[in-house]
Amino acid sequence: MNKKLAIIRNSYRPDGGAEKIISRIILGLKQRDRLDVSIITRQWKPEQSLDNHIISCPKRGWFRQSKFKYFIEDVTTLLKQYNFDWVQSHERIPGCKIYRAGDGVHKEWLEVRKRGASAFKVFLWDYSFYHKAVLKVEKALFSHPELQIVICNSTQIKKDILKHYPETDPNKLVVIYNGIDLDEFSFKTQSDQSSARAKLGLKQDSRILLFVGSGFQRKGLNELLLALAQTDQWQLLVVGKDKNMGHFKKVCHQLNISHRVTFVGLQKQVHNYYAACDLLVHPALYDPAPNVILEAMASGRGVIASEGCGNSDLVSQLDGKNRYVYQRGDITGLAQRLRDCDDITLGLLGKKARQVAEGYSITRMINSLLAVYHSLDK
Repeated sequence: MNKKLAIIRNSYRPDGGAEKIISRIILGLKQRDRLDVSIITRQWKPEQSLDNHIISCPKRGWFRQSKFKYFIEDVTTLLKQYNFDWVQSHERIPGCKIYRAGDGVHKEWLEVRKRGASAFKVFLWDYSFYHKAVLKVEKALFSHPELQIVICNSTQIKKDILKHYPETDPNKLVVIYNGIDLDEFSFKTQSDQSSARAKLGLKQDSRILLFVGSGFQRKGLNELLLALAQTDQWQLLVVGKDKNMGHFKKVCHQLNISHRVTFVGLQKQVHNYYAACDLLVHPALYDPAPNVILEAMASGRGVIASEGCGNSDLVSQLDGKNRYVYQRGDITGLAQRLRDCDDITLGLLGKKARQVAEGYSITRMINSLLAVYHSLDK
């Protein structure tokens, strides 16, 4: 009889890194014998082959807090109606046996967010009904006796959990890094770069910097723009969306770098942008394990990342000296790293990046997950 696994995720977002990883997990697991995978969700747009494996939750609630609360209640009710062998929640649901902390630690994110914020904003966050609800549920999740395994997608997330919830048994925390499709994100040659630039209408002799991510404030675009203003050799492509797009374009105008920054919007396929660029920068204030880092590295592109990225330790492997990871918010340090990247350095970084990425295949991730599942059967 096939084993039955349920994966819980609130909703699907076409540009969401978490959803991308879930799709990779599902497709990887479905290729294994004797394993049926279902998704419990309020909203999902999966690949056609997964249509028969969706268990829908009702859409209830008008506000973030009530939607958050009702989803937990509805999932708990649904789980009683099915007989799953394993349930892996990607949402904070107290009582789940397997929790994948792909969204990081909310308490840590609020702590990071408050640094340098106005007293008024700190007041709003402290007294927000939604943030209070999430913190309450997060604490209940990590202290719940039913919790057996917490899958952390980076070492940093494991550290954050133990920092804010020291009552959590460290033996329950297992680090499994995201996997990357090494065929889909193949090494891009100089010929690939020339072809991609021609398709995108980019100058062949430009030095192109790439930023990929939606939610520009949390992903650190402000800091990147300020650093870019301290250099003169880079053109920047911004892939993604933000509800305050006008603010970032205004910042570019104020810094006199509008002619060097191109906002291309949300892109379902970013392969041509990885091929076209010389370097990816991910200056996030807090991002548990951004897929874009591994995708760029697999494509043979070097990466500069802030320590706010959970998988910045993968970037540190590019030279073994951590020169391409900088302190979160250090604009001068980021600018200096951009100036230090000459053509020879970029070429070497790209080759090393691909070598590092090859250690993080989807097969490796799936094998690690299966080992976790089967450990619960013992």
